[in-house]
Amino acid sequence: MPLVNFEPEELKFFPDHLPCGIDEAGRGPYAGPLSVGMVLFTPEVLEKIYTGQILKGLNDSKKLSESKRESLFQEITETAHKVAHAFLSHNYIDRYGINRAVLEGILKCYRKGSEAPIENTGRKLLLLIDGNYNFSKYKESEQVKRQSYYYKKGDSRIASIAAASIIAKVKRDRFMKAIASKFPGYGFEAHKGYGSAGHEDAIRTLGLARIHRRSFTKKFHASHSSSQSD
Repeated sequence: MPLVNFEPEELKFFPDHLPCGIDEAGRGPYAGPLSVGMVLFTPEVLEKIYTGQILKGLNDSKKLSESKRESLFQEITETAHKVAHAFLSHNYIDRYGINRAVLEGILKCYRKGSEAPIENTGRKLLLLIDGNYNFSKYKESEQVKRQSYYYKKGDSRIASIAAASIIAKVKRDRFMKAIASKFPGYGFEAHKGYGSAGHEDAIRTLGLARIHRRSFTKKFHASHSSSQSD
């Protein structure tokens, strides 16, 4: 797999800050949680990534095979200075909306990353976030407003964001596989809750299960909801 030419964006923020890549997985599925990951690499580790010494093939999780994501997931957890993760449930998404769920996931990761002091220099986490979100209407965004930068297609440009995308994706895929047996017939282990033709056929046959996002499946609401429980 060819080496991705990452922009050395993180390095410019050292030594005054601790730049952490943030990305999400599961923004669009019909079912299951939103997953948000955060990764902080040291400058020494970043240099090794840029030169292809470690984390070979690191890239946007959507561009990788499942087996490659799994192997990189393990290597990321072993080499990163800090990794944080958060799930936002289907119920949270239905109640507050997907953008608010993304923000809450970012805040959860930020809080987890700030819990255990990394060092005693007083440097704060700086969030490098994939996408071009505008969270200005949420008062909670003030908590990280001055500590955030946004990058369009950041998961293909910034090493720590690519790593965060893998953390988020692998965690979510594992979750959907684990709950598939609780909701037989829907095929969650295969499509992970996304709107595949097979998933839509299952909803039409079985109705909506409790793990489905009602705000994402309005076209199926005429069907009887499934009685299967979480």
